[in-house]
Amino acid sequence: MKSQTRMRCLAIVSLLLANIGALAATPADLILYNGKVWTVEAKQPVAQAVAVAGNRIVKVGSDAEVLALRGADTRAIDLNGRLVLPGFNDAHTHFENAADWFFQVRLIDVNSRELLMQRLAEVVARVPVGIWITGGDWSDFAAGAKAKNGSAADFASFEPDLGAVDALTPDHPVLLRRYDRAWFANSEALRLARITAKTPDPRNGKYGRDAKTGALTGMLYGSAGEAMEKLMPPATREQKLIGARGVEAQLNAVGITSIADITRDEDISQRQIYPTYVERSYSDRMIFEELKKRSQLSLRVYAFLPLDYWNELAGAGIRPGSGDAFVRYGALKAFGDAGLMFEPLKDTMGLPGDWAYRFMGEKTIAKKIIDADRAGYDVGTHIIGDKAIRELVGWYADAAKANGEPRRPRERRHRLIHVWYPAPADLERAGKLHLVADITPDHMMRDPDRLESILGTERAKSAFAWRTMIADGLRLNIVSDLPGPFNKASLATYDPLRNIYMAVTRREVPHAGAAPGKDTKAFHPEQAITVEQAIAAYTINPAWSSHEEDIKGSIATGKLADLVVLSGDILSGSPEKLLETRVDYTIFDGKVVYTKP
Repeated sequence: MKSQTRMRCLAIVSLLLANIGALAATPADLILYNGKVWTVEAKQPVAQAVAVAGNRIVKVGSDAEVLALRGADTRAIDLNGRLVLPGFNDAHTHFENAADWFFQVRLIDVNSRELLMQRLAEVVARVPVGIWITGGDWSDFAAGAKAKNGSAADFASFEPDLGAVDALTPDHPVLLRRYDRAWFANSEALRLARITAKTPDPRNGKYGRDAKTGALTGMLYGSAGEAMEKLMPPATREQKLIGARGVEAQLNAVGITSIADITRDEDISQRQIYPTYVERSYSDRMIFEELKKRSQLSLRVYAFLPLDYWNELAGAGIRPGSGDAFVRYGALKAFGDAGLMFEPLKDTMGLPGDWAYRFMGEKTIAKKIIDADRAGYDVGTHIIGDKAIRELVGWYADAAKANGEPRRPRERRHRLIHVWYPAPADLERAGKLHLVADITPDHMMRDPDRLESILGTERAKSAFAWRTMIADGLRLNIVSDLPGPFNKASLATYDPLRNIYMAVTRREVPHAGAAPGKDTKAFHPEQAITVEQAIAAYTINPAWSSHEEDIKGSIATGKLADLVVLSGDILSGSPEKLLETRVDYTIFDGKVVYTKP
């Protein structure tokens, strides 16, 4: 059996090399030259130029070597010294949530008409005519702060200006919710609902009216707002595809060409009966399959499906390693804790200090990990606190032992997702198992000034301990957790250059107008990683994590032509250069999918 497998592998490699040879003999379709190419390849880390034919890289080398492949129809881009990297790979996203957010105004931190109009204008600019724009809950943070200070009774929010909103949204129905569950609808939404100044107030509700003229103000109270919410159409898959294309464009604009997304199979999901809304952050995998079918997919997707029903996936034609270079399967997702600690964190962190509501129970998840591992699946688990991390590392070790290690080894690529507060001993255990750590820099930046006092000196030393993780043998992926927390309190930082800045400085990205590095304190800078390590954590590491290191993640002959051209060389100079650098071109599957305006 081993010899047959070896022969098949050799045949595939021979065929691939033959195809590459044929491509290299023909003129290139695209050439990038006169630049610095950081290949993320140990044998040839730096080159001057890259040639692409079809969707593959056919030459990496000097200008002379690459330009020799220039033909009459070759598009050649003079880099003028700019930096070329492999396309960035965001290895942990919630894409359907991001597609839903595409049509929503983030309002929870808004407490003024001016900021509401600014946020609304951003959404109007991207949403096609005729589609509803929604959002909530304005003034929530401000009201919460008043309540915390014991002065909630004297808090008063504001009402949007209907005339101003109508002027901004003549072609969109708009429905926004206030923190106290009052609503605001623009005139287009009121028209669709057949509500006029003559419409009587409903039972248990009322329409906001001008005290002098009786004209509608757009405010809806009680059952009036509830009825309007029920009128709003649900987001169909066709609308989600519009949002998906918008999100793709946003990711391409920051150099992202691959993602690992938390997905579900809708047909299997509909056969389940769940105790809570456990799949609220799992994307319908058919969004990606439909985009691929329409030739509108500009990202490669590695899909994590629920560990909950892994044994039903084969019936949908899904097995470890199935799919193609656009949409691939082989990993499963589970949820662990929401901040569980041996000694729970103080309430000031806002964490319940216990297992998450989506956690299936210790015995159940331990068994499912063993069973799924035996079937050849990798498992990634959302995990935060030290006790939960210790338990999870143990379950991964149990799976390796139960399934034949060391007699029947397989290359497991199980993940610790987020891994905020590990104990040092458990990082050592994780390193011996060659686990992957998906780290999210802006999670560390949520409250860095108070984190030390909350955790205590000793525990803080191993919080977000990225350098230690690498030293202990874990492989790091830098991930965004796009689009952000479910309450929309903040947006995830999905720009790789900003995430790399936080990874190498352990500082928050400076606010607009602030001097770089002066307004924030570095959180345990001894745990910072290098720019080179951070680039690997955005390219070859996530490719390895999805068993795709042979086809992407570095710039080498024969690999897929997914590339990003940066305006400056982030490998030299101060970390602040990362914040000044922009993406000039993003190349996906051999085609330029983004060009800086």
